[in-house]
Amino acid sequence: MTGSISRRYARALLDLAREDDALDAVGADLGRAAAAFEEPRLRAVVLNPGIDARARRRIVREVVTALGLSSTVANAVRLMADGDRLPILSDVVRAYDALVDEALGRTRVRIRAAAPLTAADKAALTELARTLVGGREVLVATEVDADLIGGVVLDAAGTVYDGSVRTQLARLGKAIAGDA
Repeated sequence: MTGSISRRYARALLDLAREDDALDAVGADLGRAAAAFEEPRLRAVVLNPGIDARARRRIVREVVTALGLSSTVANAVRLMADGDRLPILSDVVRAYDALVDEALGRTRVRIRAAAPLTAADKAALTELARTLVGGREVLVATEVDADLIGGVVLDAAGTVYDGSVRTQLARLGKAIAGDA
């Protein structure tokens, strides 16, 4: 249920952003708003039904103003707060990003590596990801995950390509255990 509500908010925001030719700007503002309202102390106040609803809405308005959000995003966040839907703001961001990516023909790719990637490695993996998703534009996010021991894990369009040493060792361990 919350998924469909999140998508409805995201679609409405996408339509408004298209009118203003501000797809990326609205996405950035949404991300900043979601990050702000994920802050544990703020979240504990604005989501607490024990605190007067008018006081919670006032706090939301003050945060929105302090963040300097576009009127489109500010209005959406206030509307969500009025409807006690701030808990789904992060879901709205994800749904909005997915809709924008679809509209612009791009794919988000996550690369996890055991150590920081060099610029050349990142460029090569980005090109590989572009090939794997059929030549579409890719938005790459990288992160270091020392638990991989070595190698990389590439998640492109929901398909995971695991070239990590950890996975290779696990496969080897299963093979040995099966042969013993």
